[in-house]
Amino acid sequence: MPARRKLDPTSAIPIHEQLKEILRSEILEGRFRPGERLPTEAELCARYQVSRAPVRQALEDLAREGLIVRQRGRGTFAAPRNGRGSAPVVLRVVLSHPRWRIPLDRAVSRWNAEHPHRPLELAVQEVPFLQLRSTLIEAVGNGEAPDLSILDSAWLAEFVALRYLRAIGEIDPAWEAQAIAWLMPGPRTACALDGRLYAIPISMDVSVLWMRRDWLEAEGWRPPSTWEDLLQVGHYFQQPDVRRRYGLGMYPMAMVAGRAGGETTTYQTLPFLWANGGELVAGGQVVMDQPATYEVLAFLRSLIWEHRLMPPEVIAFHREQAALWLAEGRVAMAVGGTYEAELIRQSTGWSEAEFLQRIVAIPIPAGPHGRPVGLMGGMVFGIYRQSRHPDLALALLRLATEEETLNAFARSTSRHPPWIPAASRLAGEREGFLARTLQMVGQGRPRPSLAAYARVSEEWQALVEEVLAQRRPLETAVRRTAERIAALTGLVLPEDIPT
Repeated sequence: MPARRKLDPTSAIPIHEQLKEILRSEILEGRFRPGERLPTEAELCARYQVSRAPVRQALEDLAREGLIVRQRGRGTFAAPRNGRGSAPVVLRVVLSHPRWRIPLDRAVSRWNAEHPHRPLELAVQEVPFLQLRSTLIEAVGNGEAPDLSILDSAWLAEFVALRYLRAIGEIDPAWEAQAIAWLMPGPRTACALDGRLYAIPISMDVSVLWMRRDWLEAEGWRPPSTWEDLLQVGHYFQQPDVRRRYGLGMYPMAMVAGRAGGETTTYQTLPFLWANGGELVAGGQVVMDQPATYEVLAFLRSLIWEHRLMPPEVIAFHREQAALWLAEGRVAMAVGGTYEAELIRQSTGWSEAEFLQRIVAIPIPAGPHGRPVGLMGGMVFGIYRQSRHPDLALALLRLATEEETLNAFARSTSRHPPWIPAASRLAGEREGFLARTLQMVGQGRPRPSLAAYARVSEEWQALVEEVLAQRRPLETAVRRTAERIAALTGLVLPEDIPT
């Protein structure tokens, strides 16, 4: 990270936390040597254009962590090293949430116990997920990439095409071959491009239809497997007496279906296209301008305007809003992803046993021309070409993805492990949310592997919003989107191929 990163007043991360991480990085990276004096509070206020309160809070937090020593009348100093014999090697890490630090911290503890003469420390920068991709792109462009970072597997093809990431085989060819063999099929497809492994997956998930299992069973309904089944269940829970019985709102179903939801909109709506036998791209062509796509978008639009099963506001929902509506009991069904199990449990206060009694997750129901399916996603760790310590970054990730560490992380976050040894152990337990949904996650389809995927996804999100908001004729909107995706990707439209 840069020597003097800027504070972001628009970030959800408090100013004092941002400043603390900047100072922490400068100390751990050796910009302030042990015993060296740090700038005064007034100097830090002037440098970062902030008031004294966040500066004082950041310094107090660092003092409690033992990184600095504050002496009245003299100033603030970088603390002496802990006497282990060697200054720690600092790995610069960018994460989107504290949960991703759990396996890394465990790996660091194990590494330091086994390698006391070459200890590791992490200098972590936390960036909100919605800002993560742009932050990483900017860091690489400035020559300030971290040693490793968390990233959405959907961005991997783009980052590889731009040569941001090292192939694991460049660091350890033998372990790369072993890792490819150990990965579940979906994560292997997402992370191994042209036979080279470019990222280490830490979790996998799949898009699902969440449903109130207890309400379905009480009313004698089975989870829907087709769109027609979905309509029948929705209309049943739309009845006034049923709504009153369960305290439901006006609409029994929710999903994220517009640009405000970002990638979550694609994650939740693209599987409906696959479930109807359609595709965005295939065989080097943009093939979305087809009847299957029209049927999908017409069906989703009908859920709002014809059947009134979803509110028009879904086009403005943020990425977690549908799951939160389910947790609050406002709807009986919500399109989402298995990774939201943690959010639903935290929002409701349910134990895992209560969660399993009340909630069921099923694949996206089949359309007239397809079968139930889910989109497989997940978060991965990438090692950057600008990394100062790629060998240590990989050594750390190898420890972080060992079976015991990975399963402990999976159980604490309700996120599925993408490695066969860890997944097999969970499957053998036969109980719990992870075991019950593992097969469904393993059968999910990864997103299209396109260098321009992020922009293609944005075009799909805009199309979904435009059609569901009834702003443009459906077929015209699909055609224009197909043309834009062809221009973005360099792929051709079927009618442009000479016969």
